[in-house]
Amino acid sequence: MNFKNLRGQQEFEYDVANHRVMALVARRQYGKTTAAARVALRKMMKRPGHTVLFGSVKLDLGREMVRKEAEQVQAAFAILAALQRGAAKFKTADAVKGKLLPDNLKPDDFATLYEALRLEFRYYHTRGMYSRTKVVALTPEAVGETGDLIVDEFERVKRAREVWEAIEPVISRDPKYRCIFTLTPPEDDRHPSFEMFAPPVAQASLPVAPNPAGTLYRSDGGFWVRMVTAFDAFADGVPMYDTDTGAEITPEAARAAARDKSAWDRNYGCKFLIGGSAAVDLMCLSSAQQRGIGRCLSIYCDSDLDFQRALAWLSEHLTPGLETGIGFDPATTEKRQSNPSSLTVTQRSGHEYASPLNVLWKTQDPRNARERLRAVVNCCIARGASPRRLCGDATNERFFMEETRQELSRLVPVVLVIAGETVQPPPAGYDTSRGGVNYKTFTADQYCAEINDNHYTLPPEHYFKKSHRLVIKSGGRYECEVDTDGDHGDTFDSGRLAQYALTLPSSGGGIRSVADIAMGMCVSPELGEFPTLEGGITVY
Repeated sequence: MNFKNLRGQQEFEYDVANHRVMALVARRQYGKTTAAARVALRKMMKRPGHTVLFGSVKLDLGREMVRKEAEQVQAAFAILAALQRGAAKFKTADAVKGKLLPDNLKPDDFATLYEALRLEFRYYHTRGMYSRTKVVALTPEAVGETGDLIVDEFERVKRAREVWEAIEPVISRDPKYRCIFTLTPPEDDRHPSFEMFAPPVAQASLPVAPNPAGTLYRSDGGFWVRMVTAFDAFADGVPMYDTDTGAEITPEAARAAARDKSAWDRNYGCKFLIGGSAAVDLMCLSSAQQRGIGRCLSIYCDSDLDFQRALAWLSEHLTPGLETGIGFDPATTEKRQSNPSSLTVTQRSGHEYASPLNVLWKTQDPRNARERLRAVVNCCIARGASPRRLCGDATNERFFMEETRQELSRLVPVVLVIAGETVQPPPAGYDTSRGGVNYKTFTADQYCAEINDNHYTLPPEHYFKKSHRLVIKSGGRYECEVDTDGDHGDTFDSGRLAQYALTLPSSGGGIRSVADIAMGMCVSPELGEFPTLEGGITVY
């Protein structure tokens, strides 16, 4: 670890004084922990009785890594305390037992305390009054204490979004509290640190010339960031060495010698690179959402009033005469961690798609969900955009969707899509030598291809973006981790089903017989008399 008094670290201290939430994005081995320790020590010296929480992710790594990290943290605090002429006032303690520890602890002793979340640094103002920095795990449960918070190596935190949700209320309650993040850009652009701290316009607005103090910017996520690249650090006297000969080299030479240029650009160039395992490309999704501002809406309905607002929006923003499809991912439960129902209305004009409305809700009453579906369908019909199909996921809600098909068949053909069932006949372009392709993969491939080919206009809301980015494609299969609010890519699922409603062949999808389809007339007090299809299509 570098303990030199670096310009970037100094500027970061000034930044923290001016901004309550601040991030230091810096090259590997720049001394980010030292910078964080400097901020913590300054706060400990300034406010008697104050607590700083130092959140670490190293606890789940190997024992040797834990030992080294504990040494670095201890050394950083000890050296900085000595520099501040406070060595006699600086002590290490067991956070659980509350006992001060001797100055000659072995590295393994620090590692044990660090690993067990019992390591604590104290700065004594008087014999009975001290401020402390307490090491905690970076989990939502551990960061709930009040005080300043240092989030070290944030790009490695597994439950990063939950951690930030736990931190934000703590910071909000006292204007004196601060939260600082230290990180290097993450490997996967799905990680929340990417969205929170990436420079605006994919780093295009940052200066090219090296600056020993680094660069201060405000990210598109709304956070202030001090970035120090390898080029900035080199200009400030931080050397780099050849991995073979050990000779000092320039950052340009180090990058030229690197086999994995992308890894070097992240770890030393501090570039937030688009990539990772997300099924939907980040830049294409962002472009689609930019086009959707003022044209599309994603709304979560906590009440019938919210749903009426959604209907009013849909009525105003539907384009009459365009092909319209409705996708529905049902969930008949309203527990906190349960996934919400998601409904998406999509229209097609040539090769272009637009989703004017995505609406989500949680309910235990299937009748309520069915009435909302009916209202959306009627709204489309009233605006001259009769839905071509309503495709609903019947994988886990087969009985509900079958009843929905029966009740709404006079208004719209209802297609029951079972995710795991094999598409018949096999779609063109798929290798079926090892088995067929299922409907989830088939519809998701179609949906992702259109978004990634820049053919979509989508709702601009953050939840919609987060939900789509939760979905990954691994080994040819689409998977999704459940988020803290129960979301498991629900807007993605209703979106792919809405597109399938538009692309499903008129004679495809497994119509059992012509007996299932009967033409009739429906009389509606709101809409009058109009022809409809009765029956519908069921996909098996």
